[in-house]
Amino acid sequence: MIQKFLILAAGASAIAFAFPSAFQEYRDRVASAQNAEAVDPAPAVVKAATTPTYAGRVAQLQADSDGHFRTEARLNGRPIAVLVDTGATYVSMSETTARRLGLQIRSDAFRFKAQTANGETAVALATLDRVTIGQVDVRDVEALVTKGDVMPTTLLGMSFLSKLKRFDVEDGRLSLVE
Repeated sequence: MIQKFLILAAGASAIAFAFPSAFQEYRDRVASAQNAEAVDPAPAVVKAATTPTYAGRVAQLQADSDGHFRTEARLNGRPIAVLVDTGATYVSMSETTARRLGLQIRSDAFRFKAQTANGETAVALATLDRVTIGQVDVRDVEALVTKGDVMPTTLLGMSFLSKLKRFDVEDGRLSLVE
């Protein structure tokens, strides 16, 4: 099941590069489904660094019943519920969440446009000082901030995941290795 999900995710990523509008439609449907079901994030399950297959600090997340990986991360030291999204280019959040994290976003910084489940919205780029899940701690992570509160869920995208040594899914667990 998870292997099929990974193959699907890899295929969707490839399509996203070639056909961004098709991928955006998929993300819009996923975001709509997330709006319909509020789920408390599962805590990160931290696995000991002595695991022979992983070298470095490791955090493991258990998939929800819907197959998604949700957890509580610490963004700039503050706890925030996140959804891991390999299809998201950036860590993405609402303007309200960004302000809670201490990000100072000027109104003229919202000069870019992005398509969301609620339609097109203005977005700004920012940088998070650190993103932490369990023992995994990544610094200087780019983030996308949506104008207003059109982004109900904070997405943990590739701007975080690509800074890891590796991440993979096996037996319903996502392993993040720093």
